[in-house]
Amino acid sequence: MNPRATLVLLVITLLVLGGLFYLRQTVAPTRDQAELERYAAVFDPEEITQIELTRGGEKITLRRENIEWRLEAPAADRADAEAVDRLLMAARFLEVRDREAAKDPASMPESGLATPRVRLDLSGKNNIRIDLGSNTALPAQIFARVAGQPYILRVPDTIVELATAPAGSFRDPRLTSLVADDIEKFTVRRADGEMTLRRERGRWMIEKPVRAPADPRAVSAFLEPLLGLRITTFQSSPAGPDTPGTLAGQTAAISMTPRGGGENLDLEITRGSNAAAENVTARFAPRGGALTVDAAALTLFDVSPESLRDRSLGYVDADTVDRIVIETRGDKLVLRRADDGWSAAEAGRTFTAGQVNNLIDAFNKTRIASFRATMPPGEAGLEPPAGRLAFYAWLTENTAEEAAGGHPIASVDLGEPEADGNIFARGGSEDEIVTIPAALEGVLKEFTDSTPPASNGGSAPPENQSNADSR
Repeated sequence: MNPRATLVLLVITLLVLGGLFYLRQTVAPTRDQAELERYAAVFDPEEITQIELTRGGEKITLRRENIEWRLEAPAADRADAEAVDRLLMAARFLEVRDREAAKDPASMPESGLATPRVRLDLSGKNNIRIDLGSNTALPAQIFARVAGQPYILRVPDTIVELATAPAGSFRDPRLTSLVADDIEKFTVRRADGEMTLRRERGRWMIEKPVRAPADPRAVSAFLEPLLGLRITTFQSSPAGPDTPGTLAGQTAAISMTPRGGGENLDLEITRGSNAAAENVTARFAPRGGALTVDAAALTLFDVSPESLRDRSLGYVDADTVDRIVIETRGDKLVLRRADDGWSAAEAGRTFTAGQVNNLIDAFNKTRIASFRATMPPGEAGLEPPAGRLAFYAWLTENTAEEAAGGHPIASVDLGEPEADGNIFARGGSEDEIVTIPAALEGVLKEFTDSTPPASNGGSAPPENQSNADSR
């Protein structure tokens, strides 16, 4: 092919490509054009980074920060993502019922678009302005106009309710977006005292007023309703986070520290004379100002260290147990693993794995009924104890971590019965007297009944056992 023909073909190709590029930039594709004919404005809601609603002298400004929306005016606060999404979806699918060519709204004074009742500005990849005007003669329709389009539109009036909603409706009604797993520490303060809980190595521990393990389920059940409180009313303009609490009435407060650090979440509530009130006045520092929240906040007045304490005696994994010592009223039984079951050689008895698993299950399921921190052990029948249950792991040789011999897993000492049918006990990691249901003592008697006293006393298993009987 000669060079002139090649040059001509190259020029034609460039002209075709340039024409296609121009048409792509200036003429909407068929599908987009069809959408433009059906809807007032076509845009991707995910590309919108700011929304402004102008309603007379009032302006509401919402801005997207990363994946969250924030209200910037008339108040600085976290925005309700659902309310923002509803508004964006209503604008995106604002269906056109009719069009009338009119570049100047003044030519149609009945449209109310010369001074629109609502102006909606959407900023992002493309900026879009939608003006909402008066009601048309047809029911459930209003006049509207999109900047840059030479039409006055008739559209459904469903968007009006969303676009004219009170500014407060765009504020997130959730007190926080956090859950119980996001909290590292919290302190409850009331007129009757102070209570502090903190995570230690993944476990909740009570620090004040008593040092004790906490039940993670009870802690979550307490924190979740507080973190998920619904704000029913924003009573005043937001104040700064350092505004001191000035709520009148009987007050309670909680200060929560998020995991990983950050600003403390300080919630203060007040309880009035009407105990049956469904709403509670509150102040929450990160949101500022006075709020009205639902009555779940009143749990701050009811929570106590006892309600959050771990009520288990401990937990035993059946696969880790090699020895079990049972004592009741002077009788003692030492159980060792033997083949597929368990043997009490000194008593000449054997037990099935099922029987021992039932004992372990009974221990794991026993829950403390009450705590008696000030009770003398002698009055509870615990000096010496009337009974004892202890679980041991047994190593036959030294390892890098632990020496050979018995290693306690969990234990409980049993005392005398109380008037309500429970029995006094002392066990777990805390040397504190508690009461537990008598059912556990009954399970122990199933093992020791009709068993002669064992030959060696004391509560610890014998140290000099052969490797053969250690499992």
